[in-house]
Amino acid sequence: MSEARRSREARRQSIEQAYDHAVAEMQPDLAVRRVLGDTERGFSVNGSNIAVTGRLMVVAVGKAAAPMANAAAACLRGKVDEGFVLTKDGHLGAAPEAFATFEAAHPVPDQRGIDATRVILQAVESLSRDDVVLALISGGGSALLESPRAGLALADIQQVTDLLLRAGAPIQHLNAVRSELSEVKGGGLRRAIGQARVVSLILSDVLGNDPEVIASGPTIVRQTNPERAIRLLNDYALTDRVPAKVSAYLSAAASNPDTAANPDARNDVFEIIGDNAQFVAAVGSYLEGQGLLVGHVWSDREGEARDQAMEWVNAAWRSDTDAVIGGGELTVTVRGDGVGGRNTEFVLAAVSHLASSGRAITVASLASDGQDGGADAAGASVDESSEAALRDQAVDIGASLGANDSATALESIGALVSPGPTGTNVNDVYIAVRG
Repeated sequence: MSEARRSREARRQSIEQAYDHAVAEMQPDLAVRRVLGDTERGFSVNGSNIAVTGRLMVVAVGKAAAPMANAAAACLRGKVDEGFVLTKDGHLGAAPEAFATFEAAHPVPDQRGIDATRVILQAVESLSRDDVVLALISGGGSALLESPRAGLALADIQQVTDLLLRAGAPIQHLNAVRSELSEVKGGGLRRAIGQARVVSLILSDVLGNDPEVIASGPTIVRQTNPERAIRLLNDYALTDRVPAKVSAYLSAAASNPDTAANPDARNDVFEIIGDNAQFVAAVGSYLEGQGLLVGHVWSDREGEARDQAMEWVNAAWRSDTDAVIGGGELTVTVRGDGVGGRNTEFVLAAVSHLASSGRAITVASLASDGQDGGADAAGASVDESSEAALRDQAVDIGASLGANDSATALESIGALVSPGPTGTNVNDVYIAVRG
């Protein structure tokens, strides 16, 4: 094996090991155990006591719902009176036996999610002032927990979601629109809970950690804002493409503001127990432990994936460190029907810039949940030899990007990183290691 190839393989190995280490550090059950404690009269969150004089109900929603619920049940030692887990297909795992469990579709909702939401709503509506709800919220909850507003149907929500995803809308915009069309988003679940106290432990998949955006903020009381939803649909040129019932509902809601009283949430607790910054820091810590000097150049990065690739390669070469890391979640405007996601598109777009630099560098973009869009991979890792390898496979980089077929192209040269579902969900990490 040549020295150059040894260097490339060592760089890729370092990146994948750093990713695996960070994923292990960000496991949802560990995040819950770090903050949740058992007390004689209830439980504690980061040392602050929560008294429970009535019933204790656990509602876990999102991709990480099952491990979060398992950790909570173990910490609370039989104190949970009733529990629910609602998660994405294939993410249920070993949820607590005593909990009611549900699986549903993601990222576009389905009827199973609506049926599960109905069961959860019926349960929380029975609670009283002395009761406490421990809400375990993680990414993916927006699609899973769903109850359309009166006059709207599941098909309407599905179409709006699909249109916004294909338009490349970031999660903040997607959830701002979806919240206006749902009875449970934007604090809707909290309103259904009523007088009971709510403690929310949140594993954030949203840059900036806005609790109103994470899973569309089901336990965060806020005023409706249909005007913003109307503006966003217009910004993405979707006003004439969404179902007529959606446009009519938003127009009516804007003309007749919601004046319903919200529950008193002053004693509620909201705690972010894991986020992208922690994930990226864990990657950096591992690389530093391998003797590399690491620079952190991106935080909360957003934008079109392919447009960010050149900036990332340039940032890596401007740095005087051995490696650079960053975090964020980019978007893809879907124009073709190929296979790929934001991370594989970013990496494929970086290939030409790596080759033209004439320098030894490996670049990776990886999703913390192990799933990058439609690709069966977390993302990919490429280096200065990848352009030639793609050419040998008769892959046209420009054509692949135009068809949104980045994963197919990268798979042809063995560049995909495929750990399978990781059990966590805290956005993406960008890594570059120099030779």
